[in-house]
Amino acid sequence: MYGLLSLLPSWFCILSCNVINPGEPVPAYFHLDSMNLNTDYLTQGSSSSKIVDVWVSIDNKYLGTYGLPVTFPALAEGNYKISFRAGVQVNGMTDNRAAYPPFATFDTTLNTIPGSTLVLNPTVSYKSGTVFKQIEDFDDGSLSLVSTSSNLAILNITPTSDPNAFETNSGFVVLDDNHAVFEVASADTFSLPISVPVYLELNYKADCEFTVGVFISGASVLQSPLLNIRPSSTWKKIYVNISELGGVTSGNVFYKIYLKSTKSSSVSTATLYFDNLKVLY
Repeated sequence: MYGLLSLLPSWFCILSCNVINPGEPVPAYFHLDSMNLNTDYLTQGSSSSKIVDVWVSIDNKYLGTYGLPVTFPALAEGNYKISFRAGVQVNGMTDNRAAYPPFATFDTTLNTIPGSTLVLNPTVSYKSGTVFKQIEDFDDGSLSLVSTSSNLAILNITPTSDPNAFETNSGFVVLDDNHAVFEVASADTFSLPISVPVYLELNYKADCEFTVGVFISGASVLQSPLLNIRPSSTWKKIYVNISELGGVTSGNVFYKIYLKSTKSSSVSTATLYFDNLKVLY
């Protein structure tokens, strides 16, 4: 009994010391609702984006990747360099997410205080040196997309008053029994590198499936479909990794991007809208 009682003061000391001096450090917190894109419209086109994730580093050490919006902790106190990279769903796939290579990292220095929450809304831009091979915003009255020999439909530009337009004007096409096949391609060919990923960005709204692909011109012309995109009743943004899908090959070849859709026999008409097509790396 005496031995048990003699241990009690030591236990009280341990418990009280843990209360006064907690063993776990207190983190600082960061909250991000969203990340946005800023562009030079004349040279880089629209600032429309769909940034779904953020890659975070503190003093150049990777902390984690988080879906937006998010509140996350960091064991940091004082002034630290915080870096944010914007992430997208590659090829529209929820399980294929990556930091988007053409976007620059957003860097800032923050004074972090344990227990406090910093609310941030970082804005990214395209990296210096990003190459834009094609930009089509459907706003200047001319088009860099032209009909192929398979096309039976007409790519129109929405009037400003059209409530379906995405930004000012958009491209649209109506498929019916007499115009059942839609296929347009880049008006001019261009070269693409195999050393870095090449992407196609596109805003779209469509009540039928359509395909994004490339025409590859070398000794002959090869038509290569890359991705079938499902219908959507609301405007969506997609980032298509042309390189990952096999759309860029080695050799002295040139490329055109194409969009294609064929009306299903089960419907009388189908309508597709497009905006802000970009080919870049």
